[in-house]
Order: sequence, then C-alpha cells, then structure tokens
Amino acid sequence: MAISSPLLQLLVLVASTACGVHTNLSTFLCDWDARNDMNQAKSLRTSMKDCSDLSRLPSRIRLPVTKIQKADWESRPFQDRMAEILQSLRNLVQDVKDARKLVQAGCSSSLLERLEHNANSYQVILTHRTITVVIQQLYPTEVTSPPLTQKEPYEETDDLDKVLRYFDKLLSGRLEWLITELNLSCS
Repeated sequence: MAISSPLLQLLVLVASTACGVHTNLSTFLCDWDARNDMNQAKSLRTSMKDCSDLSRLPSRIRLPVTKIQKADWESRPFQDRMAEILQSLRNLVQDVKDARKLVQAGCSSSLLERLEHNANSYQVILTHRTITVVIQQLYPTEVTSPPLTQKEPYEETDDLDKVLRYFDKLLSGRLEWLITELNLSCS
C-alpha cells in the first residue's frame, strides 16, 4: 500500500511542528541543501585547525562502514539499512561522549560536544515517529527489526579528522541514498 501524497503532507506537517531539532522534518526530508547544511562534519574539520590541544583523541572511535556498492546497499531490506545507519550514529555518539569525559574543558571539549550533538540530531530525526509511520507505509511487508550488529568489524581510530571524514561519508552516502529512496512527494 503506497502512502498518499495528502497523507504524507499531513504527516510531515505534524512532524515538523513536533520535531525538536534544529532542522524541521519536512525540510530534512525534502530539501537536499538543508540536509547538506545540517551536516557539520566539514565545519568541524575546519574548526579542528584552531584546536591545538586536539592532536589525537583520548580514546578510539568506531567508524561506520562506508564502502559499499549502491546495488548491494539497495538489495538489502530498507529496515536493515536504516538500522545500520542508526547503529553507526549510536556508536559515534557513545564513543564521542566517552572521549569527551577524558579531555579538558576547552576547544577539544567544545568540538567533541558539537560532533555529538550533530550525530544525535540525525538520530532524533531518523527515529521520529512520523518517519517510522512513513517507512511502514512505504514498506509494509518489511518487519521492523531491532538494530543489527554490524556484519563487518568496525575500524577504530583516535584521529578526529578521520572520524569526521567517515561521518561525512555516512551522511552524504548511505543516509542520502536512504532519504532519496523514500521517494517522498515533497512538492
């Protein structure tokens, strides 16, 4: 059963009013430029240059697996792909939170806090009730499954620049493919 455009517009309107993140839900779903602006990875990489106290992170961060052929990605069930992205975001938020506890207050702490907040904002949007309803309407035969454990082992690093590059690849690659695939009528 495909979701009708008026129903989608109503769901997006309700979500936009209820969504408590800096980018409202309809803008996130319908506007590539807004999604691109929400991605703070490049801005954080620029800010890193001003943080002389952050040569290496005090703990290792798990990196999302970003190398995948689009055809392989699209052959997986939608819910599994969503779960993989959410698990990568959860890992990043938890690992950055752990690293923040080990740094002194200052530039490094502020930068890590911004990264944690940015990754958490994506989690909030992707787990918003309206997104869940839209996905269930678009993919009614798929069973909602709990987050998967990553099939490939995670690469870990204490290099913040590398963490930010992988975060950017996750957002501009897999997440963008997922949002595009929702094929929302946003006009």
